[in-house]
Amino acid sequence: MLNNILILLLIILVIRMIFENKMLSTTHYTISSEKFSANFQGKRIILLSDLHNNSFGKNNKKLLNAIHDSKPDVIMIAGDMLVGHPKADNTVALKLVEELARQYTVFYSKGNHEQKLSLNPLTWESSYKEYEDKLKKSNVKFLVNESENYENIIVSGIDISIDFYRKFNRPEMSVSYLEESLKKPDMDKFTILLAHNPMYFKDYVKWGADLVLSGHVHGGIARIPGLGGVISPQYKFFPKYDYGEFKEGSSTMILSRGLGAHTIKLRLFNLPELVVIDLIGKQ
Repeated sequence: MLNNILILLLIILVIRMIFENKMLSTTHYTISSEKFSANFQGKRIILLSDLHNNSFGKNNKKLLNAIHDSKPDVIMIAGDMLVGHPKADNTVALKLVEELARQYTVFYSKGNHEQKLSLNPLTWESSYKEYEDKLKKSNVKFLVNESENYENIIVSGIDISIDFYRKFNRPEMSVSYLEESLKKPDMDKFTILLAHNPMYFKDYVKWGADLVLSGHVHGGIARIPGLGGVISPQYKFFPKYDYGEFKEGSSTMILSRGLGAHTIKLRLFNLPELVVIDLIGKQ
């Protein structure tokens, strides 16, 4: 009898893990800063990460409707919208971002999956370059160790070495590495850093980021109440940075649970997440 109950519970959990990939949730955050001028009217950001070609309804209609209903001013992408496999069909990611770029300003910073395709000679011309070129023609702003001024807010995108994503024997991050890649930011202006890997949050803060937008961890794959995400892509159990809002001094990191999965497409108590961030003046 007990064995039958356990088998039934296991079946229910597996079914839920599969179906969670198509269930969409929305999380709201509010960020204030003294760096915003007195007449700052506020900005609403949509953060997207880790779609991995997941689709919420035909042509991602459910996701697009949720984005439109949120009435954002700008879309910021923190990487891994596609799948970094040479044979992957990344049309889903391409079509979604193209559609968003028709209506919004879109900033895009690469994740490790975009890096895998861009660094592989076999996929550079045949896959990634075509993907990036099409999005650039749609006016998507790729930030590859670059910064742009968006209505007096600095938006930067860091493209860290693929070595920083290793599961073992990772190099140490340093502020000097970030400054060589991106240069030191203007400390008088509010700076948003799109940084796919959240592990280096403290280093991003030392560099000068006021707001870090990250993904990569997928919320820890499965979440246990009171304990958080179970495992990171680096095989670290119960990682410190799994999802949510983190503070370091006056700086904040918003870490998305992501919108999809790859390889083993399972989630448990960890719904795909659309992130809405309101920037406001200091109250």
